[in-house]
Order: sequence, then structure tokens, then C-alpha cells
Amino acid sequence: MASYIKELKDLKEQTIQSYFDSLNEKEKYKYIELNAAIVFQKYARRLICRKRFLLLKSQALEVQKALRGYLARANHQKDVAEQNDNLMTQFYKYHVSIIQKHWQGYRCRKNIMDYHANKKWLEMTKKKNEETLNEMRELAAKKQYALDLKNEEEQKNNFYKIASNLHHLISTKEIPGVYNTPYLPPELKPQVYNADIEEHLKSVFKKSLNKNKPILKSINKNNINNIVNNPNKYGEPNYQQNFLNRRPIQYQ
Repeated sequence: MASYIKELKDLKEQTIQSYFDSLNEKEKYKYIELNAAIVFQKYARRLICRKRFLLLKSQALEVQKALRGYLARANHQKDVAEQNDNLMTQFYKYHVSIIQKHWQGYRCRKNIMDYHANKKWLEMTKKKNEETLNEMRELAAKKQYALDLKNEEEQKNNFYKIASNLHHLISTKEIPGVYNTPYLPPELKPQVYNADIEEHLKSVFKKSLNKNKPILKSINKNNINNIVNNPNKYGEPNYQQNFLNRRPIQYQ
């Protein structure tokens, strides 16, 4: 009996000691288990959240896909409708222009434009234009002819004015003039206005003498010597005496 009680006491002490050992062991692995539980919860919650996120994402993508498809189809239908409207508008405008062209041509040909009248008017206009052009050409030719005559007359007057001061170059019976050299054939002598310069000088000199008729009225064969000897009496210098008294030209 005493041995049994002793065993019970030993068992009691062993039980208490094992209990305290288990408590110590429990306290020893408490934080490790807690950290392990936190890590497990973290991964579990992350897995749950990920599954939920993926589910929401897939649902959002489906919604976006459906909405974008709807909007794209709506925009495409709108573009197709606008394109069809533009094509129909162009089609109608083209045919309207064709109808207008034919109608306007018919109305002009019937009410406004007369082919035969227009042809007659064009022929009359052409004839009138030709007449006007001919008149303009004739008028221009007359003006040019008058201008040419005027220029020619001015040139002749200038020439005669110059020639009137060259009467001392006229030939005499004894001495040939500058423009009447005997060493040239007649066809090579200098000419102006289809006549020899010598002839022009003579005609100009004769005209100048005719202008002085009141002075030369009393000149005749009897008093020619008085005119030569007394030229100042008649109001003119003695050109003739000076011309006769000049030295003859020595031709080699």
C-alpha cells in the first residue's frame, strides 16, 4: 500500500513536471507558431484577394469588350450612313446637273439662241470688222505717207538750206565745181534725190536770185560790169567776183 502511494506521488510529480515542461515547450514555440500562422494567413488572404481581383478583372474586361464593340459598331454604322448619304448626294447632284444641262440647252435653243440669226450676225460682224480693219489700215497708211512726206520735205528743206550756202561750189566755164569733177563718169557723181548735187546747187542759187528780183530788176548786159565792180550799191556782197578771183584748182 505504501509502495502504491509512493508510485502515485511519483506519478503526480512526473505529471506536474511534464505539464510544466509542456507549458515551457508551448511558450518556446508560441511565437514561431504565431509567425507561421501569420504567414499562412497572409498567403491565404493574398490567394483569396488575387482570385477575387482576377474575377473582377475578367468581368471588367468582358464589360469593356462588350462596350467597345458596341461603340465601334455604332461609329461604323454612323460612318457608313454618312458615306451613303454623301454618295447619294453626289449621285443626285450629278443627275440634277445633267437634267439642268439638257433643260437649259433645250430652252436656249428654243427661246434664246437662234442658229441662223446668230450665223447671220457673226457674218455681219466679221464683214464689219474687216471693213473697220481696212479703214484703219488705210488711215494708218495715209498718216504714214503724210509723215514720210513731211519728213522728206523737212529733209529737203534742210538740204536746200545747207545748199543755199554752198553756191560758191558751183562749176564755172573755166573751173569745174567740187561735185562736178571731170575725172568721174556721170553715173558715179554724187547724187541726192535722183539728181546731181551740182544741179541742186544751181537750182538753189537760181531760186535765191529770183527772191532778189527787186534788186536785180535793173541788171542787164550793159550794167553787169557795174554790179561786179560795185556790189555794195545793190545791197549784196560780191560773191560772183570773189568766186571768179579765186585761185584755180590744180588737178594732178
